[in-house]
Amino acid sequence: MQKITKILGIAPYEELRYAMESVGSTFSNILLNTYTGDLQEGKNLALEAIHNDYDIVISRGGTAELIRKYVSIPVIDVSISIYDILGAIKLANNYTSKFAIIGYSSITETAHLICDILDYSVEIYTIDDSSDTLGLLKSLMKKGIKLVLCDAITNKLALEISLNTILITSGSESIKRTYEQAIELNTHLQRLKLQNNLLTEAIEKFKTDCLILSSQFELIYSSLDTEIHDSFYNYLLNKKDTTPFNESHTYYHSVINTLYNLKVNISNRGNDIFYIVTVQKSVTPIMNSKFGVTYEDKSEVEQKLNNNLYKNPIITNDIYDKIKQISLTNTPIILLGERGIGKYIVSQSVFTRQNNNNNTMVTINSNLLNDTMWKHLLNTSNGPLLEAGNTIQFNHFDKISNENFEKLITIIESTNLHVNNRLIFICEKTSEGITSKFYKELMNRMNCISFLLPTLRERKNEIPAILTMFLNKVNIENNTDIIGYEPNALATLSQYNWPGNFEQLKQVLTELVCLSKSLYITSNNVNSILGKQKIVDNISYSETGMNIFFNGSKTLHEFNLDLIKQVLDQHNGNQTLTAEQLGISRTTLWRYLNK
Repeated sequence: MQKITKILGIAPYEELRYAMESVGSTFSNILLNTYTGDLQEGKNLALEAIHNDYDIVISRGGTAELIRKYVSIPVIDVSISIYDILGAIKLANNYTSKFAIIGYSSITETAHLICDILDYSVEIYTIDDSSDTLGLLKSLMKKGIKLVLCDAITNKLALEISLNTILITSGSESIKRTYEQAIELNTHLQRLKLQNNLLTEAIEKFKTDCLILSSQFELIYSSLDTEIHDSFYNYLLNKKDTTPFNESHTYYHSVINTLYNLKVNISNRGNDIFYIVTVQKSVTPIMNSKFGVTYEDKSEVEQKLNNNLYKNPIITNDIYDKIKQISLTNTPIILLGERGIGKYIVSQSVFTRQNNNNNTMVTINSNLLNDTMWKHLLNTSNGPLLEAGNTIQFNHFDKISNENFEKLITIIESTNLHVNNRLIFICEKTSEGITSKFYKELMNRMNCISFLLPTLRERKNEIPAILTMFLNKVNIENNTDIIGYEPNALATLSQYNWPGNFEQLKQVLTELVCLSKSLYITSNNVNSILGKQKIVDNISYSETGMNIFFNGSKTLHEFNLDLIKQVLDQHNGNQTLTAEQLGISRTTLWRYLNK
């Protein structure tokens, strides 16, 4: 339905009122009432009629200025265009060369501009409410001025002393533009009024942070920081494409490691619909990463990836080319590689570079799947396995149980999860070449792309360059300034087998940098630290740290003692730091070491 703008027109002279009515009749979306009244009379007419719920007042010159001081609704001055003033000057030239222009600044400023450009020699006088206009007109007559070009107020005074006038009035185009301006201004004011009402409703009813969206999903208002509301807006925009908001919905969305509850409420205003989205930090613990499920939007993953100093040495040109190829498809991916090889960095790169399925990165720890997690994953209102447009990453997929594997594959196949989302399965491949028992079945049933990441051993020729790049990153992280390696030290590090790959390399370099007493990493320190690494060959390395190799013949005390000794080695025998890291007292630590 077309919005009607109700306009009160107050014309200082009758001719302008006729013109206002004539032009106004061409508009179907205005309701116009006009009156004739100059200055005080015009002001009084406006005050008498204003209670009739008008949206805009239209008037002219000094009358418009006077009305504006007494009414609370907008007053628009019917402008006089350059064309209107130039036409009056041209008409005056046909009568006499001895004329003057008198009026308020809205006329005289434009008249000065025209005369300067066209090099006209015309006397121009600007008046205001305090001017002695009648005295000015009489003095002009004494100077031989026979004609004045003026506005309605001056025109009336000039006629009283028999001075000829040409009334400068607004042409039809100027009046038309005034109506268009009034309609546009009223539309804007009504929108602001509606937004204010919506905001008042949101504050009084919900008493929480909120976003207000139009039916076209334009963001009208947000009480949140730009980074946060942009993330919410993009998330809801994607949701709206798959779930029409014809009723209230509740969603969960994570921004900067904080989970929020987004409730979409529908507000009907006149013939339009608005969405008030209330925002609260969620208290639902199931979403916390320690329960095995995390949610990150694209900006968060990009930020994490961009801040990772080690990604460039890990992602080779071959890996980068394969990531670009993969980004063009929606096929499930198996990222296969040894521990510490950078599988999660590659996964993040796949997610951020693909054009589709990059709404949210949902990471599921397959090793922690239990009844509580399944209940969340299959939630019909916001379960990630029932959504679309996301990338779902299954970490430690080689650790999934037989029961959970069958259950997951059945859900994927029955819901087309792999069609509506990108699936990434991260599996470990041991140094002996052993892979998950589910690897072949996953390849066959999901028709996956297998992405085997090269080990550090397979990049033997690149290790000296990688050591240089990693040293730079370790220096940055530890605020140190080691500038290189002794030749023998570099050779020894380059020849080492690196069973823990990049993660082990980073750990060793960090220890070397922190222990170094010179600007170069020495051969003695390298031999000492790599010697300890060889002693603990039964310790495996992963992206998340060290783990004790399982030996079924060991007692619990022996397992604890092994762990304590390894942490003690990491801290170079410092018992205080060791106790702090293990979360035990120094007395307890002493008892373990002396049993």
